[in-house]
Amino acid sequence: MYKKIISVIFTFIILTCCLGNTIIKNKEEKIYKNVYIENINMESMTEKQCIDILNEAYPLEDINLKYNSKVWTIHPSDIDFRYKVKEATNKALSYTRTAKKLENLKRKSKLILNERHHIALEATYDKDKLDVIIDCIAQQIDREALSATLAIENDGSFKKLPSKDGKELQKDEIKKEIDDIIKNKNIMDLNLPVKTTIPKLKTEDVESVNSILGQFSTAFNNETSRGSNIHVAGESSSDIIIMPQETYSYNNATGPRVLSKGYKYAPVIVGGKYINGEGGGVCQVSTTIYNAALLAGLEIVEVHNHTYLSHYVSGGRDATVAYGYYDLKFKNPYSHPIYIKNIVGKGSITSKIYGCRDDVQRIYVRTEHEYKKDKIIIKTYRVYLDKENKKIKEELISTNKYDNK
Repeated sequence: MYKKIISVIFTFIILTCCLGNTIIKNKEEKIYKNVYIENINMESMTEKQCIDILNEAYPLEDINLKYNSKVWTIHPSDIDFRYKVKEATNKALSYTRTAKKLENLKRKSKLILNERHHIALEATYDKDKLDVIIDCIAQQIDREALSATLAIENDGSFKKLPSKDGKELQKDEIKKEIDDIIKNKNIMDLNLPVKTTIPKLKTEDVESVNSILGQFSTAFNNETSRGSNIHVAGESSSDIIIMPQETYSYNNATGPRVLSKGYKYAPVIVGGKYINGEGGGVCQVSTTIYNAALLAGLEIVEVHNHTYLSHYVSGGRDATVAYGYYDLKFKNPYSHPIYIKNIVGKGSITSKIYGCRDDVQRIYVRTEHEYKKDKIIIKTYRVYLDKENKKIKEELISTNKYDNK
């Protein structure tokens, strides 16, 4: 029975189409029944009627972007935004008017049997033009995070400036949101996604630096080229903030010790012999900082002793350096930043390591000597004390071997 009904319908359609070609040949084309654009039934609509309906249902609207009290408006013409109304209308009109008559009959038969055909109304816009607009807005919003600043004078006074958070427009995120509302034909105001960027050094970080964790001094002859080098190296390795778990490198702080940086020729040890070389004396600066780091409870990562015992510090307490070969490195083990301050005077250098008073510890350094025929072996220990000066723990820092001559 069902097959007979289908056969009758097909026969009717064929006759209708054949007759229709002559009867309505000169009439304006209309969209067939049950052809929808989005959710709108365009049955019997002419091209103009269809276009008018779509333009009314999907008007082109401004896109307002908001941040705080500011509003940026993107007009459709700014990005060549439009709905493909003409294209969708043509698809609806031509759905039953293809070049293949049999295909047209099949489609019409389904539509007559109330099977709907849906056509999507697509949107288009110039993404490059949108990029330019978003970049322009970002320039008005974005600002770099400013770290707090800390400077400690030679007299121990503190100079501090607070940090400032940064702002960064999340450009990819807002472009995706705009793309979504355009494609979904749901134009609305959007809040600009702005990320707060945190500076590396915050106000509370510098506020926590309020006490000396450890300090050490050594003496030198200020009237020599060696003394001049100590001044240069002392300044370049000073006024440095080390954040928690960061590692200080003496070589990174000073850079190469060369004449162009103000260093002079002075005695250095090379291959077990004293010769004149660029930057002689810088090891006294590294040694002074090293001892301050020991007393401050910092984690010693790398340290090397000289070939011979030094005249400016006791055995086992020196730290030789050679750029590109030997370095002095130590890590900040605390949850607060530390600040390295060198004070170079006329004949002495003092290294002070500042930090949070909560991190102050009772520490002293001891050494054990072993004398052999041609070597002196010195073990260096760091000892921690409680408030009653009783030993809590002791750790071996280094085993140092010197030529005995």
